[in-house]
Amino acid sequence: MTEQDRVLAHTQSLCPHCLKKLEAQRIQTKDGIFLAKACPEHGPMSTLIWKGPPDMSTWVRTKTPAGPSILGTETRQGCPFDCGICPQHRQRTCTALLEITWRCNLHCPVCFADSGGAVADPGMHQIETWYEQIKQQTGGGCNIQLSGGEPTVRDDLPEIIRMGKDMGFPFIQLNTNGLRLAEDKSFVKQLKQSGLDSVFLQFDGVDDNVHLKLRGKSLQAIKERAIANCSEQGLGMVLVPTLVPGINDHQVGDIIRFGLERSPHVRGVHFQPVSYFGRFPNPPGDKDRMTLPQVMQAVEAQTGIGALYFKPPG
Repeated sequence: MTEQDRVLAHTQSLCPHCLKKLEAQRIQTKDGIFLAKACPEHGPMSTLIWKGPPDMSTWVRTKTPAGPSILGTETRQGCPFDCGICPQHRQRTCTALLEITWRCNLHCPVCFADSGGAVADPGMHQIETWYEQIKQQTGGGCNIQLSGGEPTVRDDLPEIIRMGKDMGFPFIQLNTNGLRLAEDKSFVKQLKQSGLDSVFLQFDGVDDNVHLKLRGKSLQAIKERAIANCSEQGLGMVLVPTLVPGINDHQVGDIIRFGLERSPHVRGVHFQPVSYFGRFPNPPGDKDRMTLPQVMQAVEAQTGIGALYFKPPG
């Protein structure tokens, strides 16, 4: 730390190498706010977590705890090692994500899951057990997101959706790259008829320069065809761009306008700043990261929608 730096808060974190729990600090510097920590074995480290306006202090809000009524595990080692759901949880499940396959029909240079491995898909009985466990712990009121891998590589995906609906889950969303949705209209129709509520569609940009860099393939026409096929069946969609500095951060406004032009079938845009884990091969530098205020700044600069319209969760 320099004389100009100041500690904003004390917290806890993990060593990314050995997963040892560490004391950590949020430190304000001239270059942004960093999470700083030191591992006895792997030494000191810091990561940029906030850069530029709005001020991070305006995004620190006291949350009213609303813990789960039914617990899944006991407290033994403390957070985060007892997760599953332990007594230290301070909120109920909003969305439960089920990874129904590790297979994928893309091999993206950027992949949060490192999918594509030769791992057998969970069977229908296993998925039914997951649904039952979620229903027991949440009362059946939470949303479900089916993910992977790429869920549409499973021909029995409509049956998985129908099973969830029959068990009383009110909202089921599909996390997908859209390739099969673009190629197979009858499959899209089956998904709609099975009760699918929403498509969470990977959508990184509005031209193939972006898709080639992030996904290794020209995908623009495929993405647009997937959107058209879903719209034809009345399936609502959320566009999900992974934002990477220098690759597609200049297209934030174009992506929002693209979605607006296809409203009401496209119901929103869910920007996700890139996270460097999964398949990503090398440790990133701070210049490779995009923090939440930088996303808000890009939205404001490219659309005129002010950052003051964005609010943290309460």
